[in-house]
Amino acid sequence: MSNKVDLTEVSQRLEQNLEDLFKNDRFQDLLNVMASGHHYSFHNSLLIASQNPESTMIRGFKQWQELGRQVNKGEKSIEILVPTFQKEIEQKIDTKTGEILKDEQGDAELEVKEQISGYVFGKVFDVSQTSGRELPNVRDFVQNDLQSEESLSELYERLVEQVNKDSKNPLSIIEENHENESYGGFYNRNTGKVVINTAVSKTMDAKFRVVIHEYAHGLLHNKTNEMHQFPQGHKEAQAESAAYIVSKYYGLDTNLTSTGYIATWAQDLNLAKQAIREVQQVSSQMIEQINILQSEKIKEFYQSIDPSKVKSELEEKLNLNFKGAPTLQLVDPKNGLVLFAKVEESTRDNHFILRTNTNRLLPLSDLESRYHVINVLENRNEIGKEFKKVEDFMKITKIEDGKYAVTLEGGKTTERTFMKKLEGQKFVQKAAIAQSLNTDQFLSVTNVKETGHLYQKNKELLNERIGKYVKEKSRKAEHKHNVTIGWHLMKNPLLQSKEALEKDIHSLNPHNNQTKELKEAVVTKGKELELEK
Repeated sequence: MSNKVDLTEVSQRLEQNLEDLFKNDRFQDLLNVMASGHHYSFHNSLLIASQNPESTMIRGFKQWQELGRQVNKGEKSIEILVPTFQKEIEQKIDTKTGEILKDEQGDAELEVKEQISGYVFGKVFDVSQTSGRELPNVRDFVQNDLQSEESLSELYERLVEQVNKDSKNPLSIIEENHENESYGGFYNRNTGKVVINTAVSKTMDAKFRVVIHEYAHGLLHNKTNEMHQFPQGHKEAQAESAAYIVSKYYGLDTNLTSTGYIATWAQDLNLAKQAIREVQQVSSQMIEQINILQSEKIKEFYQSIDPSKVKSELEEKLNLNFKGAPTLQLVDPKNGLVLFAKVEESTRDNHFILRTNTNRLLPLSDLESRYHVINVLENRNEIGKEFKKVEDFMKITKIEDGKYAVTLEGGKTTERTFMKKLEGQKFVQKAAIAQSLNTDQFLSVTNVKETGHLYQKNKELLNERIGKYVKEKSRKAEHKHNVTIGWHLMKNPLLQSKEALEKDIHSLNPHNNQTKELKEAVVTKGKELELEK
């Protein structure tokens, strides 16, 4: 990524891109990008349509690698805007009263928030520019399903029923027979009714296309929307654009007949941007609403993505049989999270899942996309013989633009980057403490009796890791006190010295039980040092 961009220059470039789309009759390219099913911002949709209008799914270079695909040699990247963030310390505000929240000592409570500080241009590639593992696509599945008139009819009926039952939705959908009229349907802004004329819209395909168009009118041009005062041509262009995006997303036959009026938007780019943003917002709302109605089928689709293949590949990679219900220790290199998860077999469908120590259920595929196995903690009622340290699994290496990234065992570079090497090193140190605390949690719940060697190893590691994190050489403390201090460091990662840690602990509410435990840990440590002297 390059340095922060000049927003004035970017705005001028975007307006020029939009003007070119209108002048060259390429407005449909923008709608096609918006119909791809990905939540790109208006500006990024415009940038993508201007550079590669055939795009259907974009990702960064490393993201494609994580999905098992490689960018083809010689492919030209697509530039999109990527926000940058900076951390700011703010006073906590009660959302109900608007007053500053205070702690037990009467001091204002503080929280760290990330604020957008600017934008940079990021380089991405479309799926058509890559090759490798086939990616299951829920949009393709839904499109194929709706080729059946039975499925389309079911979806139409469920949409009508859901809109009419929703008390918060001022719109309603009804069917009427207007034999002497030529329109397929209309939206009545005064009554909030979307009317489907069954005399003209006779087939299910026709009904669905009409309801999408008129429902878009209802969402865009109701009484509360200032756009309802614009000319009819403007409103038709908006509704047709929204209906085009939705229909295109679901693979239904569609066309754009309001191109004449759409061309006039080029005369007022600010009006055009407002109109298109509303089109994008409403079409996304409609797609989400319809997908919810399809949720059961979409769920079935995800469950059908050959889980047995994922299982066999992982068993071979880890040299395990999941029938033995192993407990795996996992790390998420993006945020340094460490957890353990037990492999369980679902009695309903005989598929395997992961149940984490926080009782979350994860699909096995998460072991390829998000989490990485660092240890087999338990297998067939025995503690794993080997124990790999986070520090050996994750390293900080220098990459392009003078940045540093988390690199995993085997040389795979992750998306987690840092401007300074020390920041990355502290990130790994924090993840290492998290591993010790997670291992301690595992040891407290396992039914295996012979855990002594792992307990002793983890006890030594936690003491060593905390000492390194707070710059305390030759640290020697009881394990239970190290656990208490470790959890405090997880919540307060900026406490990176022994002095800062002790100062923070002594500033806490002395009547709080957790504070008493922390102070006991610090005091006990002092006594131990005196005895050694």
